[in-house]
Amino acid sequence: MDINLILSAQTLGLAPQLQQSELINGLYVLKNVPLKTYLRVTPEQLVILHMFERPQTVPVVLGTAIRERQCLPLGEFYELVLKALRANILQEPGAQPEPVRAFEWPWAVRPKVLARALVVLFCVGAAMSLGFRPSLPTSVIDWVAGILLLSASLSFGSFLKACLISGAGGEVYRPRWRWLALPPHFAADTQDAIMLAPSERMTIGIAVPAVLATAAGIASWHRPGMAFLSLIGLIVSLRPIFGGRFVGLIHVGEKRSLSDAEHAHLFPPNSSTDARIRMLRRGLGQPTTWVRMAYGVFWTLAALYCGARLGEMPPWTLEFWRRNGLRVAVAIFGSLVALGAGYLAWEIYHVLKERARARRNTLRLWLRRWFGAKRTPLDEAGRVKLLASSPVLSSLPPPERQELARLMKVRRYGFWTSLSEHGGNPTLVSLIVSGKVSVRRVMPSGRTAQVQVLSEGDIMGLHDLADPKYPGYTFRSRTPVTLLTIDREMAERIIVRNVPQTTLTDMALKAPFLRRIPLCQNWHRQAIDRFARLSSITAYEEGDSILSEGQTVEVFFVIFQGDARVSRGSQLLATIRAGEFFGEIGLMQNSAPSASVSALHDTRCLSIPRMELLRFVTHNYTVALELERVSSKRLGRPIFPLRQGDFRSI
Repeated sequence: MDINLILSAQTLGLAPQLQQSELINGLYVLKNVPLKTYLRVTPEQLVILHMFERPQTVPVVLGTAIRERQCLPLGEFYELVLKALRANILQEPGAQPEPVRAFEWPWAVRPKVLARALVVLFCVGAAMSLGFRPSLPTSVIDWVAGILLLSASLSFGSFLKACLISGAGGEVYRPRWRWLALPPHFAADTQDAIMLAPSERMTIGIAVPAVLATAAGIASWHRPGMAFLSLIGLIVSLRPIFGGRFVGLIHVGEKRSLSDAEHAHLFPPNSSTDARIRMLRRGLGQPTTWVRMAYGVFWTLAALYCGARLGEMPPWTLEFWRRNGLRVAVAIFGSLVALGAGYLAWEIYHVLKERARARRNTLRLWLRRWFGAKRTPLDEAGRVKLLASSPVLSSLPPPERQELARLMKVRRYGFWTSLSEHGGNPTLVSLIVSGKVSVRRVMPSGRTAQVQVLSEGDIMGLHDLADPKYPGYTFRSRTPVTLLTIDREMAERIIVRNVPQTTLTDMALKAPFLRRIPLCQNWHRQAIDRFARLSSITAYEEGDSILSEGQTVEVFFVIFQGDARVSRGSQLLATIRAGEFFGEIGLMQNSAPSASVSALHDTRCLSIPRMELLRFVTHNYTVALELERVSSKRLGRPIFPLRQGDFRSI
């Protein structure tokens, strides 16, 4: 599954034959009838899926959801798309997977008819199993009879489940004998129960345990040696983990269950440590989580009780608990502690792994800049490769790049060295091979300020052409630097004549600035370059209005240079500086700002029209997620989904 392709360019549409259940535990269940696949979704997620009724790409649907104020949290949105595609609820137009045919089950019983009877059988059978004293099989006859009884119980329970599902209007699939199972028994695929009402699902869920409990109870009373395997089967079927049947009944009564897009994530960003911690908090806040934990303790005690019944000392005696009570308590408490410690250790491992990977990459870059620059291949083939990776020089035709690679010379400078040949009236134009360079400029107010930090792949010596209205740039190395240089006159002939002015401004001026601001720290380089191409530089005089309170937001702004003030009426709320941004909340929420922004001094902004920003964000999910994260942090609450009263923001 190519996630990047799916979420950016692939056309998807709803499968043609879908069946939808009633609202169950706050969720709808969608079924692809020919393929027998299921997807549980919330009403809000269902609205998103219905946007695919006419086949279209994921970015188009996301843009529609944002405009219509129906957007989900973006991680949930992308997860929903991937889960729906995996379940064939969404398909590529023209796709025709192999269908799965339902079996024409001839027997049917309405769950309502047997509901009370199954509960009574389960309770009576469990009481008899616990009340009478089963024993280990002592003969071959007991073992064979026990296996046959367990096989017959599982087979009849599965048969009864299939009848109940058929009686409730569901489908039965692939009934067969499972000869390789332990023990061999008849079974049918009854997954279609997920489409039924909670009361019907509870009756179906208790069918197999009720039959097992009845068999174990009768055998315990009649022939204790035959009851052992049926009792084990009952205990295993009621296990609190790994898909136990009773745990499923606990979740049937929930008011709001988790949809398939809210757990077992496919979308990689949803598996981050922060996301897992949020899921843990959410789980601990659910009453059913604590019911499951209590049931786990009860099941453990019941299993210990049944095991003790096979011994010489009955578990209901005071002597048993005097000798073993502390051990039982320690075993239960220790298992809970071990479970929590295991989860904590797993999370710590992931955190350390992520941080170690980031630190390793940073350390490698630092070592290469300070000690490994001479190992970079700078022969003609190496130079051609470096030129092709430069955002500015990659736009040159191949013959010009080849000529430039032959003419460029290698120069190295130490730490904190003035690169005066590249500023003022530059005599050299250079491509940074390794290292970092600080760029400063004299502002109209007369003060000097750092405006950029250049690194590998960036160009020096053309800033006066990239920003002709505001010359006066100076350069100084921040680490040892290695450059490929060429005379300015030669560069004008080869580079300037072949590279459009807009490309020069975008890649030499805007892109290096964007790479250093917090908003773009986690973006791909291609996304940053695209953002630079989409944006335009606008200068403002002191006091000019950039964004007005109460007016529809049509532009997203990033402070490129200078400062701006945020105010509401005559009250000053904040001062924002270069690298900070505003207007994105109103754009993404389709709302009006609750404050005004005006220029202070030396203010220039990068601005992108609303539709261009939405198109850019929806086609770059890493950008969308980062913008959502930063905006939610600024708001103090999630920006998606929108609720009443969320429509006025800065």
